[in-house]
Amino acid sequence: MVYCVCGCAVGAPTSPRMQRLFCFLNGRDFCDERESIMNKDYMCSGPLSCGAAWITVTEPDVVKNRVWYSAWDNPLGREGMFKPIEDREGMAHFRKQFAVHSLKAACIDVTALGVFELWCNGKRVGRREAGEVVYDEMKPGWTDYNRRVLYYSYDLLPYLKEGVNTLVAAVSGGWHHGRISYQAYGKDAHAALLAAIHISDADGETTLATDHAWDVAWGGAVRAADIWDGEVYDANLPSSADLSTGLVSLAWEPAITETHDHIAVTPYVGPTVMARSGIARTPASIVIYEGTEDNGTDYGRIHVVRKHVGNGAFSLKAGEAAVVDLGQNMVGRPNLTVRGGKGTTVLVRFGEMLNDSGSAARGNDNPEGSIYSVNYRSAKAKLYYTLRGDEAGETYTPLFTFFGFRYLEITATADVEFLSLDCPVIGSATPEIGYIETSHPDVNRLIQNVLWGQRSNYLSVPTDCPQRDERLGWTGDTQAFCGTAAYNADVSGFFRKWLQDVRDAQCEEGMYPDVIPSIPCVGVGGAAWSDAGIIVPYTMWRMYGDTDMVEEHYASMERYMDWLATTGLRGPVPTYGDWLAYEPTDSTYISTAYYALDAQYMAAMSRAIGRADRAEHYTEVYETVRAHFRDTYCDEAGNLLPAYRTQCGYLLALRSDLLVQARRADAVAALKAKIVENGYKLSTGFVGSCILCEVLGECGENHLAYSLLLQTQDPSWLYSVHQGATTIWERWNSYTKAKGFGDVGMNSFNHYAYGAVMEWMYRHVAGIETTEAAPGFAAPILQPKPDTRREEEIPAGQEKITWAKASYVSRAGLIESAWDLRDGFAYTCTVPVTSTLYLPILTESGVYTVNGKEKPIAGETVTTCGKTMVLTLPAGHYEFHQA
Repeated sequence: MVYCVCGCAVGAPTSPRMQRLFCFLNGRDFCDERESIMNKDYMCSGPLSCGAAWITVTEPDVVKNRVWYSAWDNPLGREGMFKPIEDREGMAHFRKQFAVHSLKAACIDVTALGVFELWCNGKRVGRREAGEVVYDEMKPGWTDYNRRVLYYSYDLLPYLKEGVNTLVAAVSGGWHHGRISYQAYGKDAHAALLAAIHISDADGETTLATDHAWDVAWGGAVRAADIWDGEVYDANLPSSADLSTGLVSLAWEPAITETHDHIAVTPYVGPTVMARSGIARTPASIVIYEGTEDNGTDYGRIHVVRKHVGNGAFSLKAGEAAVVDLGQNMVGRPNLTVRGGKGTTVLVRFGEMLNDSGSAARGNDNPEGSIYSVNYRSAKAKLYYTLRGDEAGETYTPLFTFFGFRYLEITATADVEFLSLDCPVIGSATPEIGYIETSHPDVNRLIQNVLWGQRSNYLSVPTDCPQRDERLGWTGDTQAFCGTAAYNADVSGFFRKWLQDVRDAQCEEGMYPDVIPSIPCVGVGGAAWSDAGIIVPYTMWRMYGDTDMVEEHYASMERYMDWLATTGLRGPVPTYGDWLAYEPTDSTYISTAYYALDAQYMAAMSRAIGRADRAEHYTEVYETVRAHFRDTYCDEAGNLLPAYRTQCGYLLALRSDLLVQARRADAVAALKAKIVENGYKLSTGFVGSCILCEVLGECGENHLAYSLLLQTQDPSWLYSVHQGATTIWERWNSYTKAKGFGDVGMNSFNHYAYGAVMEWMYRHVAGIETTEAAPGFAAPILQPKPDTRREEEIPAGQEKITWAKASYVSRAGLIESAWDLRDGFAYTCTVPVTSTLYLPILTESGVYTVNGKEKPIAGETVTTCGKTMVLTLPAGHYEFHQA
């Protein structure tokens, strides 16, 4: 017997690679961790090290001669959106047939330029997790394909048989040469595969690396596939699974080899994209209509013929359409089981909203009750499925695309019966570790909206929106929301992967692009966008105590700071300002404020990794920028000049302590006055809104933050909830019941940036907090701040939140925090390690109880939490009460 690196007894193979594979198959204690396999490469050794060559296939003319255009410069318009997806005559397929005898072990390392899927002997290749087979989706994910592609490793042993075996890979355009690529990887970018099959059997150890001896062909049942546009599937043609049985075939030819020496091939890092367990959506309602009827508007309303509630089973006649409501805006794809005649084609269209009236003046694009989809712009977002006519029905799930949607509209060319319909949620598998609930149902709906926005937009990279002809890694959205994301879910691996993308995308001068992975038509170095390259690693370190991520990214951050030093203290490029704000803030002012923030964060991270000299340097940079800020944007007394006295202007100055200390209280008072005079409404955009409530909480104005949270007028967080939102919207008024749909040129109904308010809920409502001194919740802070607004502080129409509860699985363990004002003041908490509690004092009795024991109130102090006691809590569970 031999032993692998984790000490598991394994079988006969003697090469280190095969020993590691045997460990994976037999030694579960260490190797059952998927991330250890993916990140530390305990299975196979990588395709390049095995001498694999990139292989490709000749494309048909319809693909080679396709017309490329910028979706932003040439929007399709309403007519173009409703045209069919062009049949591309199939997709690239790669095949290897090989024999095994007395098989002992087998695995494959594989990647592609484009999105790939694998089948072996008729079965889709996946991996075992908790005893079940699961599948990684949209592989290999989005990276800068000019620099890097990630490879996956899979155990092939369960799929192989004695004798001849057939393995087939199918590759679509995906992020590499689909429309979403904006030709970032070349006008002639095309599908290619890189793989190495490692076999240990009676004949010894063999590696079958991709080369000219592999077979290639174009064709198959998937006739076209694109991330923006959708998929065309003809079940009467050979599927990729069929091709892997060896019983059906295409016009196979020897593979064409090519070189891509500029592309690094490295192991996959972070969580894979998967169908998320336990949150698949099923229809809340199904409305069948045929034609329209007049209601006095441009398009009329749909003529409803019947309705269904429930499990997704329904029949559909030719000429009818079904509008399926899933009850939740989401990202995924439908799983259809349908029965009908051979050659019948089912068309599925997707939308986030329904047309509300049929009135073009309200932005409607079709009759009332039909799906509204013009905000998808040039993304056609369709599925076409042509039936083969199985009597028992046939199941179809698209594998090479995904959609952002709440509604599906389904039609068919002949009568069909849908036996079932459900929609798996597709996204990066980030375990959800945070939870908040309150006494206020609208706030609870907002919390769910934030969570669904994160689920939707964390798919390989953090995107801005998941539905239209964009779905890009906008860095401004990313930095605004990453703190909330780190509370909601364990996103450390997700951002480790993305920060690798950030380094790959960094410009020679040091700037970070405003979109990562970068595309040609977007700029670089934008203030509050490019700064994500500093803010994200800082946030990951603060939330998870991860200095490795800081070390990995440190040289890149220093290059960015070196570039900032060339800007004459202005800071990053003043491109976007406070994006979509109702009250604009000077863009150069924002740039300088972010330069100061970057320097603060760099000093903190430098200290964390033992770089005292660099910490001192960046502290000096911060002081220099702060002095410049005061000289440029403040009057002689130290107050902000009138031009910069916006809500966002005050927030940025307060967050980074840019004002002289004597003027700080005045700035807080001025900010408060601006909000109150604005009717207790915010006026901020992406930059200001993500820090608004947190800055108020840290400045002792948490009561005002509650009033902003519970505001229901435009603009506010609950305004969209009252307009029917089930995710966070791009604009505060993306849709209003009074006026209809907003500007179709940029109007996403699943855009998470404004959901950053949830970080304040964790940190200042529930009060679960960590510090730079003990990052990763090594010494948690509990600072619950109940809604104790006095009657005169509560805006008209609002009621106080009477209870709130939250939990968070930190690196130190489970933290729970809950308060209740319905019977005095009750507070309960659970802490895994010694923690500090700032317990509010809300009684005049002079006593409180802890775990049933009465104690005198002592050591009173005033903090941003108000009047508190500061208590040290050893690990354990505590129940406090004040009468």
